[in-house]
Amino acid sequence: MKKLVVYLGLLVSLISCIWVFQNLDWKALWRALSEVHPFWLLVTVIVFYAGIYVRALRWSLLFPEDKPVSSNHLFKPIMVGFAFNNILPSGRAGEFMRAIYVGKKQKTGVPIAFGTIVTERVFDGVTLIALFIVSMAFIPPIDPGMSVEFGGFVIRGSMLAPLIQKVVVGSSIMICGLGLLMFRKLRIKLLKFLRKIPIPESMHQSIEDGLEGIVRGFQAIKQPRRFLWITFYSVLTWVINAIAAQTLGWGFDGITMTLMQAIALVVIESLAVMIPAAPGYWGIYEAGMIFGFAVLNLHPSREVALAYALVMHLIFFLPTTVLGLWYAGAASLKPPSDKTMESIEHGVMK
Repeated sequence: MKKLVVYLGLLVSLISCIWVFQNLDWKALWRALSEVHPFWLLVTVIVFYAGIYVRALRWSLLFPEDKPVSSNHLFKPIMVGFAFNNILPSGRAGEFMRAIYVGKKQKTGVPIAFGTIVTERVFDGVTLIALFIVSMAFIPPIDPGMSVEFGGFVIRGSMLAPLIQKVVVGSSIMICGLGLLMFRKLRIKLLKFLRKIPIPESMHQSIEDGLEGIVRGFQAIKQPRRFLWITFYSVLTWVINAIAAQTLGWGFDGITMTLMQAIALVVIESLAVMIPAAPGYWGIYEAGMIFGFAVLNLHPSREVALAYALVMHLIFFLPTTVLGLWYAGAASLKPPSDKTMESIEHGVMK
């Protein structure tokens, strides 16, 4: 099954690359790349990696009080996680790598470190949903005449507008539902209802494990004050990512991007890279960015949108990969086997 997902990811990346680079004006692409303003490029790099430091601040608050870890010790493992997600077929390998790094280096134990990462992912998911809802309320309406062609399919603005409204409503319900999951009786009733759905037992187990992970993630934060700080840092992390997207836009001629549009673009891009793809999200990252540019009407030129996507992708990919592999080598870390990952995950969900 895992090999099938890997092959599917490679196929998705290949198809995305074909779509991204077909019928392209290469001169216009090169011109857009060569005209990027160096000052705004530097600002974007600084802002983006400041966001990683904020991510380290948040992560430090997720550890139990009897196993404290300073944020100063968490920047390196975050970079290690990014690096291995960038180069290994399994998109989860990086999360296990940073759990192993922290668990051994900071003496927290690997299962505890991985449990904090599960909690982190829960906060990221909820934050992205909330930011998407907020951004949709402030950005201009989607042009009904807008169209994006992908693999023979044409997605029009007239189709997207009602779809986005449904997604906003569904996302709002989902956030309320996550809150209700904290009540044990309601959670038991939900699981009994889901058990009646005729799907394979493995899928039932995956759903139950996922719900249990979400609940444990929130319940691990026992202090209201700490919960609020984690929520604040979660929002700040993604807003900083949006600011980085906005400042890079200022480095291109003709791109006008408000902060709310930048937030919406980051959300669209984050959804795109959730699709199985080759290591480093190549192809799907660029496709998601071009789609986001079209939906948000950020620039009429496909070549400018692609140039922007390539620059942003390299800003994320190169430093994290080089530094992450350097830190992993210095710590004598090796990629975990599938069996090791399963045992860590099972220990957390148990």
